Amino acid sequence: MIHTILPHTAKSLQPLLLDFFQTDILHLTFLELDGISHESWQTLKEKISNSIVKNNIKLILVDRTGDPCVLNNKDEGYAPNNLTIQQELNKICRCLIITDDFTYYYKPNKNIIFFPYNLWIQSTKNIHKYYSFQDTVYDCKLEKTKSLMCLNRNLHWHRIFLFSLIAKKSWFNKINYSFLHNITKRLESQHGIKKFLTPEECDLARSYDYMLPINLDDEPDTNKIPIMYHSGASSVNGKSYAETAINLVTETSLSEGVDLTEKTCKPFMAYQIPIILGPVGANKFLEDIGLDMFSDYIPWKTWDSETDHKLKMRKIVDFLDQLLSSSTAEQDILAAHQSFYPRLIKNKEYFHSKELENILLAQIKS
Repeated sequence: MIHTILPHTAKSLQPLLLDFFQTDILHLTFLELDGISHESWQTLKEKISNSIVKNNIKLILVDRTGDPCVLNNKDEGYAPNNLTIQQELNKICRCLIITDDFTYYYKPNKNIIFFPYNLWIQSTKNIHKYYSFQDTVYDCKLEKTKSLMCLNRNLHWHRIFLFSLIAKKSWFNKINYSFLHNITKRLESQHGIKKFLTPEECDLARSYDYMLPINLDDEPDTNKIPIMYHSGASSVNGKSYAETAINLVTETSLSEGVDLTEKTCKPFMAYQIPIILGPVGANKFLEDIGLDMFSDYIPWKTWDSETDHKLKMRKIVDFLDQLLSSSTAEQDILAAHQSFYPRLIKNKEYFHSKELENILLAQIKS
């Protein structure tokens, strides 16, 4: 049986956890853990201890899948990090962390289970089993008619920075690009942005705010666009997926946790060539688990290990300049995409294969 401290309205991962662990579990998620302080952690820990005794629980699972999260955050001035929480709970009851952080794919840890939940739920076409009010479409046509897409919603700092780098490029209006919110208020916020962007970089981004929001023709009103797995948000039957050869994915996090979301899954589902702007090593990880990242066409090895995220974005934009600036850019890209048809088909078949699922489940099954 699954127990929780707070009510979990979305069951999501819980049925899968019972399948693999087959015992009474205390399931802790961001609902309990996000925003805690050292003081509130002591109160929460007492509630957890009481629940363990009351319900005869044998296992605590700290579930950090679904959203970027830094497990070993060195700054514990305000709150304990996830590893500290795990260590303290392990004194009460056996406690494991489940994480999307793919660095643990390379360094297995007896107390930390790497489970790329977002990749798994999309690749296995299992969204309907875990989320209500959804109608996910996993398939798309192979033939494309346009060069590149890049869809952006939430105002993460790296998306704002990337927008400021490409807004005045000659090819900007020729790609399928969207950014659904104005950025000025976000730039003026004290939460997060100024930690990453200099005043000069903020001023440059602000100078392009008049261009926003940018909605593509096939996108609904900004406030009606579904999120993540709800109401078909993870589908690839939209016009941009159907018609564009390359998908520039701006992942949720570059610097505030390692996670690959449904955004990374979509190029493989939609027969697209992926360019993943994500955490350090994201492209290598995807290649290491067997996906074709088209390194002979997209020079991601020149930026994938770059820890300076701004430099990484500049390298990507330099490549896009080379790719998109010529008068024959679109026809050249479409010709390249057509030459890759056998690889794109193989990529999609492998993405939905049992072979990949076994790799994604390897640590949670062991």
